[in-house]
Amino acid sequence: MPVQEKLDGLLESYIIGWIRDSALHKELGAVDKCNALTIEMEKKMLASYPEVEKLKAIASGRTFKWFIEKNVYLMQALVPLSNMELSYVSDREAVVTVKNCPVFQKMGELVRISGVNVDPRECIFGCPSWMPNLDAQVSKVIFKEFGVDFAWEHTENGCKWTLSI
Repeated sequence: MPVQEKLDGLLESYIIGWIRDSALHKELGAVDKCNALTIEMEKKMLASYPEVEKLKAIASGRTFKWFIEKNVYLMQALVPLSNMELSYVSDREAVVTVKNCPVFQKMGELVRISGVNVDPRECIFGCPSWMPNLDAQVSKVIFKEFGVDFAWEHTENGCKWTLSI
């Protein structure tokens, strides 16, 4: 089997799980509980990464730039770099825009095929994220651990992140 075919199959399986989890959490009224558990787990995981304390000790501008570039790099696991645009408004604010998001497109397709009663935009938040299935509330808390304020919004065919310190 060609590597690209394997990757496409893995992505589809991943997205189907994402849709299922989003629909189930919504149906069971467990979205907030899932987010709270995720925040608790992620905070504990952050403590296990030695670079976190180093980052907090470095000058905020250098830390911010490293943090943004590291996350754009990690976003490439799901979104090609050619679909992303990173711009620095200042040395304290950055905007990441994802256009023609292939994950969002695949999400919409799989929601239609599966007939699950969920809006793809409700479960897509993790799309550009290295922490899938998280909504803006969770990312805001995790990013705050690094001193970064975070806002996220849907665009017509992707999303836009605004991060600042």
